[in-house]
Amino acid sequence: MPPSKSSPSIAFITKSVVISQMLFTAGNSLTTGGSLYYFVYEFSAFRSSPLLLAALQIAPESCEALSLFTRRILRLVKSRKWLWVSCLMLARIAALLIPATLLFDEDSKFASVLILGAVAVWHLLQGIAYCSYISWLSDLVPEMNWGRFFAKRKIASLSIAIIVPISAGLARKAWINELPEVWKTRSFAAIFIVGAALVMLSIIPMLWIPDCTIRIQPKQKGRTWGNWVSLFRSQFGWLLASRWWLAFFQGLTQAVIFKFSVDLLKISLNEYYILLAAMLSLQMATSWYAGLLCDRGRDRQVLIWSLIGVSFAMFFWMAATPETKWMAAGAYVLWGGFGFVNLALQNLTLKLAPSGDNTLHISLSRQGSGLVAGFAGLLGGLWLQELLQSSTLSELRSYQLIFLISWLGRVSAAFWLIPLQQPDAEQKEETTEVQRHGDSDRKNQSVRNRIHMG
Repeated sequence: MPPSKSSPSIAFITKSVVISQMLFTAGNSLTTGGSLYYFVYEFSAFRSSPLLLAALQIAPESCEALSLFTRRILRLVKSRKWLWVSCLMLARIAALLIPATLLFDEDSKFASVLILGAVAVWHLLQGIAYCSYISWLSDLVPEMNWGRFFAKRKIASLSIAIIVPISAGLARKAWINELPEVWKTRSFAAIFIVGAALVMLSIIPMLWIPDCTIRIQPKQKGRTWGNWVSLFRSQFGWLLASRWWLAFFQGLTQAVIFKFSVDLLKISLNEYYILLAAMLSLQMATSWYAGLLCDRGRDRQVLIWSLIGVSFAMFFWMAATPETKWMAAGAYVLWGGFGFVNLALQNLTLKLAPSGDNTLHISLSRQGSGLVAGFAGLLGGLWLQELLQSSTLSELRSYQLIFLISWLGRVSAAFWLIPLQQPDAEQKEETTEVQRHGDSDRKNQSVRNRIHMG
């Protein structure tokens, strides 16, 4: 327990967040990514349709974009902590519908509809939960400590993301080795249920952390469009343009890379986990270094150069063939640089947003880019399907063409950041203090007026 429930130390908050994040990541890694995709690939509908596979892969980020309504929900709920708790619990209950599809046979069309519906509801609620959670944490910890604080949270997440999926994959392979073929799919369901339980347990360490008062401005009639225009014309608008541009060209290859890896390169689930572990190990190092640089006010510089660096991963996908599939490992090594990208993006988002009222900025940045990536993923799936069915290009050349376009788009995302100025933390802190004193003065004046009228 903290020394004071109303004002826990940064060390206590960090410890609680790290434990919670480790539990969440352990559960989430068992129910997303490779675990989910290899599970649904057992159904013939997903194996035979690149478009349906693309729809599954874009559904999470697309539905999380509805967290744009988080700010409106908070006007009613008034609590970021309990909005996070309730949405996270409901999200995992919806996710448990996915292993229930084993009640249908692999040719069932209803199974694919149920899976897509469950994924949509699950990530809609989880998007709102995430937005509330990050906004809450940004008020609990001073801005000068955000870099190291969020780096520790990220490192805790990455360390578990390395250990748990690989351990679960190897344990599953050893467990089902002597069992009938039908148990291969059923074992995925067992892992999924364990994952959901771990995510729900992640709430417990945060129950002793106090909520923070939200400072959302009152809704003003007739000002909606003006507020949106000013938001996009601000410094935050340049960051948003870069992130959405990047999301589009990353999303374009979302389903394409997975299908290329499985169908042409024949990368197995265990090989996928080994590559993932290498990437996440590098991201642990780059996340910590990025945290230090961000606390020194170098967020913009870190983001620009890391965006350029990680874009070259697409070269390795272009160079990989069934005979040289080891080239794909180079892409995962360069993706280790996303530790720089992700931390700098999050810190810049929070630094460019008003304190205590940043849920809209968070959702536009993270979930908004997810919606863009989802739309691009659908286009990528359609484009690949068209190339494979009617193009004069070979199957390998069809993939390489999409990889090349994605590469050009990814590297150009850095150029949107050139007009962006590095946020001044001291100036923002002074502005926030002035606003708080102004709110306090108005409140005291209101009290004095009521006393006088009485």
